[in-house]
Amino acid sequence: MSEYYVLIPKKLNLEQRLFKFPPDFELSRDYCHYFISELIKESCNKDTEEYGSFESVINHFIPRCAGINQSIYRNSKQHIEYLYQDFGGEGRMLWKRNYKPGGCYAYHLPKYFWGDGELKMYCITEKTLARKIIKNNAPQVDNTVRKRFDFTRGYFDSSRFKLDAESALNELYLDYLQTGDYNKYLLNAQRVVDFKNGCFNFYNKPETDGRLHTAITSFSKLCRKYLKYDGENLAEVDLSSSIPFFLSYILSIPTTCGEDKAGVLCTQLCSQDILYHYMIVESLVKPSDREIAGFKELVLNNQLYEYFMDSFMNLSNFESSFEIMFNRPFDGDVDELRKYTKNKFLAMLFAHPKYYMQEQAVFYNHFPKIYELTKKFKRVKYEGVPPSERHKRLSYLLFQLESHFMVHTIAREINKTFKRKIPFFTLHDCLVVKESDLDRVYELMHEIFIREIGYAPNMTKKIWR
Repeated sequence: MSEYYVLIPKKLNLEQRLFKFPPDFELSRDYCHYFISELIKESCNKDTEEYGSFESVINHFIPRCAGINQSIYRNSKQHIEYLYQDFGGEGRMLWKRNYKPGGCYAYHLPKYFWGDGELKMYCITEKTLARKIIKNNAPQVDNTVRKRFDFTRGYFDSSRFKLDAESALNELYLDYLQTGDYNKYLLNAQRVVDFKNGCFNFYNKPETDGRLHTAITSFSKLCRKYLKYDGENLAEVDLSSSIPFFLSYILSIPTTCGEDKAGVLCTQLCSQDILYHYMIVESLVKPSDREIAGFKELVLNNQLYEYFMDSFMNLSNFESSFEIMFNRPFDGDVDELRKYTKNKFLAMLFAHPKYYMQEQAVFYNHFPKIYELTKKFKRVKYEGVPPSERHKRLSYLLFQLESHFMVHTIAREINKTFKRKIPFFTLHDCLVVKESDLDRVYELMHEIFIREIGYAPNMTKKIWR
């Protein structure tokens, strides 16, 4: 690849500065835009899901080590000084925080040059610069991915993808105008550009969620319709109520002999520590067959969230919680009520027991033993794990099961059965394929579930368009 795309503010106008105040050296427009794009990329907080207003995101000084700058572009110092220079009537294009022991120079793009926050792509065409940037931004692939999921990586071929990145960026900006969450906009816009550059990262943490994280799993839902593969729309087979399904599955494994269940799960879970503690908790709580059967029936009939809708709607926190979630009062829309119930149920299931107390009370009233099992399991002590983190083991347990079936079992069999002629991408509880392959993959997934566990979850088909 001899081109590389970066994000810059739409209002940024380097040409105006160059016309009014021509530099006394040969300036690289590409490097100037690249340097500014790095400040843009690092402005968002990638480790938080909290709300980020425009002002809170852009008001940061971003450290940039001189050695790294020069490794990308030998004359970087002169370029940065030109952008920092205070020209009369034009001002500085960069603000700078000076070097101090233990810290690099740091830079900040003034709010004026951010404009209203809308970003656009800029294409770097200087071949030497583009090659260095591409080398410096090589995709990250966890070693566990190479060992466990290497068969999935070959389908991430940038020559077979086609992405309408401009339309995707515009869609994200319109969403930002509605939500006001600039941090989310910036993160998703950068993911679009990374995808455009063919920067496909692969992550996997087998002892925690066990999921395969890729450029597809992090790609915004809003932008999926702008992505094609081999000239076709992509489509997904989605497991309905995936997390409750795997919870019902683990509860329903025959318990006539505890070692039988442990033996089955031992081959499906990465973390034997989590399995060990789960089996202890289940043996203490002993959920009733009647409860398990009732919960499983609701899940398999795709009625679980409907079952809790009225109860959740009658809680004292419903109106305020609904308005926070949807930015408007509840107007009786049943589909929105189901989305609300699903969100609250899953949040309650995975959260620390001190949260979602009203929703927990509802769950307890209907399924007291299952509730008690989940609550006790979320409080199990783990060596080296603080109390505030213990509850996450329930989500890890269920995500590892999901990953086992969706990636290790189903994706592998599709790969083998169709001799790599059906491209696919895993998306947690979905399998993504070309539209023309959707029906065949759906049928095979159903057959595999029946064969592996005796019954299949509800599955839906959706085309990304």
